[in-house]
Amino acid sequence: MAKTLLRGLSCAMVSTAVRAETLQFSVLLHDEAGAPISARVLVRDAAGRSHVPPVAVTSNLGPDTWFACDGRARLDVPAGTYDVRVEHGPEFRPQALTLALDRNTTHEFRVARWIDLQARGYRSGENHLHIPVGTLPAFMRAEGLDFGSSLSWWNGPYFSPPASDGPLAGRATWFDSEVENDWGALYSIGLPRPMPVAWDPKRPNLAFAAAARDGGAVNCYQGGWSREALLDALLGYVDVINIGDNLFHRFKFMPRTRYSNLLGVSGLPTYPATDQGMLQLATESYYRLLNCGLHLAAGAGTAAGVKSSPAGYNRAYVKVGPDATVRDFLEAWRRGRNFVTNGPMLFLTADTTHEPGDTLSLPAAGGEVRVRAEALSDQPLRSLTIVVNGRSLAQAAAGAGVVETTVRLTAGAWIAACATAEDQSISEEELGRFREESRLGGEAPSRLQFAHTSPIYVDVGGAGAHVPSSVAEARRMLDAFADFVHENAAPEFQAEMSSAIARARERL
Repeated sequence: MAKTLLRGLSCAMVSTAVRAETLQFSVLLHDEAGAPISARVLVRDAAGRSHVPPVAVTSNLGPDTWFACDGRARLDVPAGTYDVRVEHGPEFRPQALTLALDRNTTHEFRVARWIDLQARGYRSGENHLHIPVGTLPAFMRAEGLDFGSSLSWWNGPYFSPPASDGPLAGRATWFDSEVENDWGALYSIGLPRPMPVAWDPKRPNLAFAAAARDGGAVNCYQGGWSREALLDALLGYVDVINIGDNLFHRFKFMPRTRYSNLLGVSGLPTYPATDQGMLQLATESYYRLLNCGLHLAAGAGTAAGVKSSPAGYNRAYVKVGPDATVRDFLEAWRRGRNFVTNGPMLFLTADTTHEPGDTLSLPAAGGEVRVRAEALSDQPLRSLTIVVNGRSLAQAAAGAGVVETTVRLTAGAWIAACATAEDQSISEEELGRFREESRLGGEAPSRLQFAHTSPIYVDVGGAGAHVPSSVAEARRMLDAFADFVHENAAPEFQAEMSSAIARARERL
């Protein structure tokens, strides 16, 4: 994406004279125990106009402008009928009602959980936030994000990092970088200082990935379909591949069939311009990398601040201790102790005790592994699948939230779970408002929600996954990438990249 003014969020400093025909509408937010709670709030009149408090941190969600509310807010609005919505991340049920306002009114919302992930040992975060330090805390509170990041470097300096961590000490990172170009979008989260490599569109991403790794950052690619993701992963510089990427937004998605095969490799599929097609693109391009024996965690990010979607809509839930810092969170994510979601909650075990990120070892003769996946959702579940080496091995019955099976393995493998749900929280008429046309393909309405775990790895006789068809595809992809480098990299980077491609071929 080109650098543009922030479309997805703003800090609105509005001073509007109150006219005689206006009235005061106050919003109070409490949790189930009666304590104040932050949330994201929409107040929309009958003409479709959004209303926000005089001073508010706001974000766009499709055609609407929402504001972050820290428990209490007052708006000056004309008398009339208003749709009011309150959301606080995926663990809380969204609330919606229509109010006819003809006098000063205070309305109290009790924001209720349907699940508590912290009680289950998980904390949440994401890796693609274009939100400056001044407004990040408000968005984290409103969306129930435990940990945050700020891409202060986006193809060069973008936001000014804070002089100190302040109220988010231990809960956010400030020197995160995004390199975005024809080589792919690479997010480096947790750098101790600004990215030291100068951006050049003719420079491949490898130098950025290496510098970030030297600084201890977690390297994440937007998707396994990114042109350079395979090379950098084979060289050991990639930790996370996003499945919940910024193709998926609240109530909409980006149909991008051109991402199906960016290197033009013969035999690779083209995915349909549907929400399911884009999910298939995200998962299958991830599976191809895992099938080459790579250990890569599942990732999630929204591009909130640029895309019109809530911060943390696509998020990772990472198994980490209750006293964890953001560094602990990132290291556990690097190890794959997580699942990613924009709706359902998903849990996977193998032989009862092994969870995502673990490696289970079997003797050379192989053996059986008992696998269990459970999905929980406040919206109707549509599918729950156990995936082994990229293939669906077992599916739950329609609408069921549990599937169990025994896997017989004679060679190294990886095991994961995927779930989908259908978001029924808005009407068909309202869903239709989330369509946007553009020359790049625009955005289309969608009810799709999904979750995916990082893998459990299984070594057989000391060897991990090695799927010959995927390895053959990867070799063809490296050949195509070598051609891409020859045509697109600046002369001073050609020798470095030729050497890198040779090393990657050896590792296959």
